[in-house]
Amino acid sequence: MIGGGLAGSAACLAMARQGRAVTWIAPSVDASDMPGESLAAAAAPLLAELGASDLLADPAHRPTRVSFTSWGSAALLERHAAAQPGGLGHVLDRARFDAALFASAHRHPKVRHVEGQLRDFERSDDGWSLATDTGETTRARFLIDATGRRALIARRLSPLRRVDRLVAAYSILRQVDRDIDPTPATLIEAVDTGWWYATLLADRRLVINFYSDPDLMPRGIAGNAAAWQDLLDRTTYIARWIESAGYAASEPPRLATAGTAWLEQAAGPNWLAVGDAAASFDPLSAHGMTTALWTGIQAAEAALRAVDGDDAAPERYGARLEAGREHFRRERTAIYSREPRFSGHKFWQRRQSPGH
Repeated sequence: MIGGGLAGSAACLAMARQGRAVTWIAPSVDASDMPGESLAAAAAPLLAELGASDLLADPAHRPTRVSFTSWGSAALLERHAAAQPGGLGHVLDRARFDAALFASAHRHPKVRHVEGQLRDFERSDDGWSLATDTGETTRARFLIDATGRRALIARRLSPLRRVDRLVAAYSILRQVDRDIDPTPATLIEAVDTGWWYATLLADRRLVINFYSDPDLMPRGIAGNAAAWQDLLDRTTYIARWIESAGYAASEPPRLATAGTAWLEQAAGPNWLAVGDAAASFDPLSAHGMTTALWTGIQAAEAALRAVDGDDAAPERYGARLEAGREHFRRERTAIYSREPRFSGHKFWQRRQSPGH
């Protein structure tokens, strides 16, 4: 197993819980802030399968009770968890959640953790030879690539297809006026050059993400607090929430890749790719973390079956991924097509065609 993200942690834990020994090459978890993410309600049974349901009891995370959306019209639509079967999921302190799942896998007695980065590898008929930057060499019969969008091994075995070049500009705001009790909500707002996502974390920090294409972002936005404030001022509901709840965007945003891309082949003899290494989807799907957990669990099952002699297991795993990918493409086009107000703008034109 290579890589320490959610998918890698899930795959390690799933195999270890079946009594199988796993060698896991991964650096320590980076506990820095990440773009805010909501964990869909569909993830709950996956966490239960991993024996990790208790992670959601951490007070750093909060159940999603209400969400607001301005998409398709200027009106603000409201959804309550009580009206949704299974609820609306959770708003996570993402870095803390990732670290907790990593720790659950790390402390399992069947997991041998090799801390470090993959430096080199060699593939042969009987498996893999893997070398780390710490000088350790490991042999493995089967390999799972969980190295995120870099897909350090899988991209050498299969071409990568990029569908778009979406990027996220994000910042985490703190209250200037602590006397105001902010609304624990999530808000999505469409604008002519992209769309905004905002959510209140359990510790009252406000996560703000703006999704657009690189050529539509203000030049040098990552180092320009004034340009970031100007973008915020052009929103309707996001700007209103920031001001009314006593927040201020005093720092420029950071940038992160958020584009849709996938490997043409996510599995082969004696290897699989999971999570973002296999397919990374537009955050609008709101299922990025769920997909990471699901692919980790499915990959663990396929890898164990393959090691036990079922040569077709990786192919079946790849077919399930491809079916999910095609479903996502149809859903993505349908969601973007529900926003007619900006159909003449480049961002929306690029996404409202069924072929993209």
